Amino acid sequence: MIQILDSTLREGEQTPGVYFDTHIKIAIAELLDTIGVDYIEAGHPAVSQRVEDAVGKIAQRSLNATIGVHSRTLKEDVDRALNCGVKFIGIFYCVSNDRLNGVFKKQFSTAVEEIEEAIRY
Repeated sequence: MIQILDSTLREGEQTPGVYFDTHIKIAIAELLDTIGVDYIEAGHPAVSQRVEDAVGKIAQRSLNATIGVHSRTLKEDVDRALNCGVKFIGIFYCVSNDRLNGVFKKQFSTAVEEIEEAIRY
């Protein structure tokens, strides 16, 4: 079985100059649902209250697609994601050596523990 996950609502706004008002995000989600997309990544709620509100409104629609979000491993990010009423949360954490050593100042094993903790939470 093939399933399709669309990330337009999350990745699309990472393009410089691109901004979707909530009503546009809802319209895009409804069109994606109409054409049969299985999973819609609706955004990253911790980015802003505006994104969190839009994700919550999309999740409340009666769509066939499963609505999900991205979240860092931070408890407050996971809480914001859960508050939106979505069906899945994609936990992300950059584990490249450059990020771990330069930005996070953490060992790989510590990063894995934080990821596991977020998933258990």
